[in-house]
Amino acid sequence: MAQPVLKKIAIEDMRPGMYVVDSGLSWLEYPYLYMKEGMISSQVAVEAIVAEGYSEAVIDTELSIGISRGGESGEEALSRDLDALPDFFPPPPIVSVAEELDKAKFVYSDSVRYARSLMEGVRMGGAVDLAASTTLVEDIIGSVTRNCDALTGLSKLRSFDEYTFSHCVNVSVLCVVFGRFLGKSEEELRLLGLAGLFHDVGKQLVPTAVLNKPDKLTPEEFAVMKQHPLLGCKHLYGQEAGRSMEQAVLLGMLEHHEKYNGTGYPRGLSGSRISEIGRIIAVVDVYDALSSRRVYKAPMHPHKALGLMYSMRGKEFYPGYVERFIKCLGIYPVGSTVRLNTGHVAVVAASNPREPIQPLVMLVADKAGPIVPRRLDLSGQYTVRIESTLDPVEVGIDPVAVLENAA
Repeated sequence: MAQPVLKKIAIEDMRPGMYVVDSGLSWLEYPYLYMKEGMISSQVAVEAIVAEGYSEAVIDTELSIGISRGGESGEEALSRDLDALPDFFPPPPIVSVAEELDKAKFVYSDSVRYARSLMEGVRMGGAVDLAASTTLVEDIIGSVTRNCDALTGLSKLRSFDEYTFSHCVNVSVLCVVFGRFLGKSEEELRLLGLAGLFHDVGKQLVPTAVLNKPDKLTPEEFAVMKQHPLLGCKHLYGQEAGRSMEQAVLLGMLEHHEKYNGTGYPRGLSGSRISEIGRIIAVVDVYDALSSRRVYKAPMHPHKALGLMYSMRGKEFYPGYVERFIKCLGIYPVGSTVRLNTGHVAVVAASNPREPIQPLVMLVADKAGPIVPRRLDLSGQYTVRIESTLDPVEVGIDPVAVLENAA
């Protein structure tokens, strides 16, 4: 496995020779994260970045110069942490990925259409239809129960023009998938799915001039933006259906930007003061933001996104949750395009929570070119392993088409 090389650092730890990467995190939510990609050339450059008010950056340790890599590697630390987690595995899938994929496509597309109408309705001051939202989440739970890998893969592979709407659906789907991995009851999964679907409705209540501003927000504007979790909760609680909503849903909406170290918002909660549902959505929200395609950026490969988040464990994220999320999705999530040490190109077709670095893959090409796709379960292999991740667009692979034939 290629070890995670992305690491989030405090600006006071920045040194000449470090290579900063554009992580793709929204500057609306991370306004103090320096994201201009390139090598830090001098101490003067560091001081200029500090003077501009930035407090954090993401660096690529492999591209950086003069950084010690002694001691335990990222790969070794991650493997050790995953091995140390208590063994709990959700029930096995009822059907194959290929069998569930058509149903999952319908559920996903229908969910994005619903999220669009939901958000546009909130923007116009309308009420949220809790009954319709619950039905949608129950459809998501049904698909995840039959085979969680189908919807999980689609959440990263389907391309929609409006990130805002697909993001709400992705967070809902991944909250259900993660909750099921954690052993939550069906009722708890329903609450997680609703909180994920609603988590960003408050953004529709932020003044358009702030929400759509093309430049960096001023401190005053960012203070307004930080109120969106509270605005969303107030909007739902202000309607009759919202007042009957379980508190966990409102807590998830309110706390999805809180951080374990107390640097989040809107209340600056830390440690155990953050509810479990808030901890779960915080992890899922950042993962989807990092790994989604936007108009202005290509998606970060899920493998790299998980590696970056692993470097933030116990700081921004409550201890144990990122590690469990990685074990849930697999170090190489479903739909990932990878290269094996044999030279084969493959698509990850099913996760393997027991051995996250050894998923089931579909081989689609060898060194000579495309081949008739065939399955290979890496958990039964001792010499074949994943060597690197690939951009499916660059290698001409359609992962969804591959998954359709993964029965």
